[in-house]
Amino acid sequence: MFHLTHSIMKTSSHIDVYQLVTDLIIEKLEQGIIPWRKPWNDYGPAVNYISKKPYRGINQLILNGLNIKPFYMTFKQATALGGRIKKGARSIPVTYWNFTYRNKKTNCRISNDKVSSYPADLILKTAFLKYYRVFNIDDVLHVEFDIPDLSPEIDNHSIERCETVFSKMKDCPEIRHIENQAYYQPVNDYINMPPIELFKTSELYYSILHHELVHSVGHAKRLNRFDGKEISAFNSTNYSKEELIAEIGAAFLNGYTGILNEDTLNDSSAYIQGWLNKLHNDKKFIVEASAKAQKAVDYILNIGS
Repeated sequence: MFHLTHSIMKTSSHIDVYQLVTDLIIEKLEQGIIPWRKPWNDYGPAVNYISKKPYRGINQLILNGLNIKPFYMTFKQATALGGRIKKGARSIPVTYWNFTYRNKKTNCRISNDKVSSYPADLILKTAFLKYYRVFNIDDVLHVEFDIPDLSPEIDNHSIERCETVFSKMKDCPEIRHIENQAYYQPVNDYINMPPIELFKTSELYYSILHHELVHSVGHAKRLNRFDGKEISAFNSTNYSKEELIAEIGAAFLNGYTGILNEDTLNDSSAYIQGWLNKLHNDKKFIVEASAKAQKAVDYILNIGS
């Protein structure tokens, strides 16, 4: 049995990591910025400059939404390069899951190196959400950074890297072009899209298709995110959460394929305010939605399967 709790990094004062992340998202929304609308930039997904490893989940959402070069490093990494952090520079929290293991019968702690020797049904695994802080390379002085040159995207009728995503996805739903509406039909498990010719750009077509594709992963034969229930009531809590998952997941796919994310979200003040209210009232809302979006994207891209 997996038992989920959350914890915090030991500091001089206790910090709620869920609240820390949620406050960052709220700050952007209150500025009229939708962080998941373009959680990448012309350089690609946010990465650690030293390891070149991309950030995932909520970290990608935050770090790519800052409209700066998406390269980050810790204070220790900057110091190792002979760098110095600019005075007044703001660090950014990066969250990660840490785990502890206990014997269900004795409640004794099990060290990580001994977990594999225990029967699975005797192990209680507890997850703790923790964090560390990074700085953008623009805030690191006295270091010469090697930044890749930008190459312009060519707008074609069909984008091969996007088509590859659909062709390689296991159990990909049928994509139809019957009506001039974009939606996922869970009962018959298909996606309907208007013809690509009706969109301003090919990128816009695929970004909306990505949104519907993330919805489709919630089907019972895939990740069963709907839990046997069709999400239909527009103003319902479940609908709101599902739309946010699809929007963030689509943004992740847009970043993966390198396309521009344009007009994929109805950013009226009422729509933004609705999510603001959710975030103010539920500090775990954005973290959990991002985790489910990442899980859906991993399924689509056959990562870890």
